[in-house]
Amino acid sequence: MLMAISHASSDEPGSSDLARRLIADALNELHAVPSSEISLRRIAQRLGVSHQAPYVHFGGKRGFLAAVAGVGLAEAARKAADDIHRAGPDPHRQAHALVNAYVEFASRQPHLHDLAFGPTVAKSDHPSLQRAANDYWELLRSVTMANQARAITEAELLRRCTVFWGTIYGISRLAAAGQIPASVPGPTDDIIHASVDLLIEGWR
Repeated sequence: MLMAISHASSDEPGSSDLARRLIADALNELHAVPSSEISLRRIAQRLGVSHQAPYVHFGGKRGFLAAVAGVGLAEAARKAADDIHRAGPDPHRQAHALVNAYVEFASRQPHLHDLAFGPTVAKSDHPSLQRAANDYWELLRSVTMANQARAITEAELLRRCTVFWGTIYGISRLAAAGQIPASVPGPTDDIIHASVDLLIEGWR
């Protein structure tokens, strides 16, 4: 069964109206530039507030970027959950719906994806990012568990989740970096789906 995606509480850091506006502006900018080019001063100027405002709400640039990543990843997790739900009860279809949701997120919002899953910020830098990452992992865990032919230990389930995640993420990153040889036939999406099919076949 799929987990319910959580929502931010109104009293956590970054929940004020100004904080939400700061995050929304940064998310909009991430459509065009990587997080390394995000300027807190420039965002504050666009919103007509003090350049200290982001620091007051988030403590620093790292905390701010983590909050931005948290909001963006939470939306991606909600979209993935919806896509999995629409795929119906078949676990195999759910697995491929999760693949499609991830690939769409990575391809349509590459800078946000890299911020959420890259080394710039840590999950512990903001509670919303930690929660969104947990939500996405639980989706992965639910889909992986549903595709098992027989009961397995929790430790084995976690290992298989890691292999599933590593397959999707790893092939996507190799393709984004141009590291898949041109001689390999087929688009990246097809390679990922075929790899997931092999995993599920092995589990069953």
